[in-house]
Amino acid sequence: MKSSHLTLTCIALLLSITGCKETSKDKVISSNSAYVDATDITTNQERENIDYPDFGYMLSPSDYNGRVFELSDNFPKELPEQDEGVKKILSIDFKTDWEAYLLAVQEYAFEGNASKDYENAFFLEDNTVRQWVHVPWQHWGTTGREGFHGLTQEGPVAKQMLAQTQTSVSHAYAVGFYNDLGGYTIGKVWPSGTPNYSSLNESGFPEGTVVAKLLFVPIDANEVPYLANPVSWNAYIYESDIPGNTNPDKKARKPYPVNVIQMDIMVKDPRAKDTGGWVFGTFVYNGNLGNDNRWYNLMPVGIMWGNDPNNKMSNYNLTPKETIINDNLKETIINPSPDLPPMHLGWNSRLNGPVDNGQSSCFSCHSTAEYPVISGILPQFNKPVSVPVPPAGTMASDEWMRWYRNIPCGTPFDEQATSFDFSLQLAKSVQNYIEYASAAQEGLYHEDYWTNENQIRRNQIDD
Repeated sequence: MKSSHLTLTCIALLLSITGCKETSKDKVISSNSAYVDATDITTNQERENIDYPDFGYMLSPSDYNGRVFELSDNFPKELPEQDEGVKKILSIDFKTDWEAYLLAVQEYAFEGNASKDYENAFFLEDNTVRQWVHVPWQHWGTTGREGFHGLTQEGPVAKQMLAQTQTSVSHAYAVGFYNDLGGYTIGKVWPSGTPNYSSLNESGFPEGTVVAKLLFVPIDANEVPYLANPVSWNAYIYESDIPGNTNPDKKARKPYPVNVIQMDIMVKDPRAKDTGGWVFGTFVYNGNLGNDNRWYNLMPVGIMWGNDPNNKMSNYNLTPKETIINDNLKETIINPSPDLPPMHLGWNSRLNGPVDNGQSSCFSCHSTAEYPVISGILPQFNKPVSVPVPPAGTMASDEWMRWYRNIPCGTPFDEQATSFDFSLQLAKSVQNYIEYASAAQEGLYHEDYWTNENQIRRNQIDD
């Protein structure tokens, strides 16, 4: 991308944003059940700089006067040292002591964030233990951030995907955040209002980067029993995602409670260098565990550090009655605990969480993080030529297995692109900005012709 193409848009955006500072604690942006333009932002909290909008969808200020999401974008200018929490994580063998590893990452993400004042938890500006940051430019587009907690609309939740008793269909909503080491790289890609993705080099994110992501659904324990004793947030979501909704207006949003169901983590671990450099983990909420701080009802589903590229047999368990563990996998470990609710997992029982696609895997999806976006996030979603899901009990084709390679750190999924080192959020942020800049300047970029079909879409479904 030629950064000069974006300069005028960047200047206009920054002028419009930085002229809106005021002085009390909370802030809102103008919207009335509609998308908020990137330049239409009002803040009531003094910040060091305001380069990026915080969210895209929210009640209007006349209808709401409470706390709202604030983007954490004070990215470190110098590479931070690994803190003691990171050093503890990297001291644990993720293969032989996988559960201790995952619980150490969970504790690292929870410290200073996981308040028992649940509605006010995970406001990163409140954390006095360590710095966490968000990826900017997630406010843009139909899946963009809402204003209560910065949740984006994620993938579809099909009937019986979560439990046999689940009858509603919906979407998940999520918010992710990076530690200071990851924030250093995000800041190099986003040094100001204009992205500089050429700053990503072969090493990608530094070792010790930790990423966490919380995922929620507007479905409760009446349909999904393990969502008992929930952690609930108020969220500004699409009415079409609310169980029992009959409103045909697919654009309408309203406040509605959502319940945490999943947490995903990623750690840049040098011991995983041979398979891509990252360790992935997933947790599922089980309210029947009865922990005093209900955030700790998020229990490990499993861990993954590679794609098992030689395991080509196809199987899937899309409406699970039980969790099927594949002992032939060498780079995935699934929790055998009887406390684990039935999980569909991923393709041939690779790791995936309850609201993830049951015919993919954590590692496979994230390996496609690149810009321009050339290949689809899943083979069955690829355009113009999709790769059909291999029938259960058959061997997958070489075309399908292209999504199950162990891609080295810094190597793009497609050789013509720039690797985003497994960060779909970061790749999506640049994609969003290009879309905005194209519309604002009434022009097109050559990147548009790579991304017009295989854009990263959180709510993509296989039709």
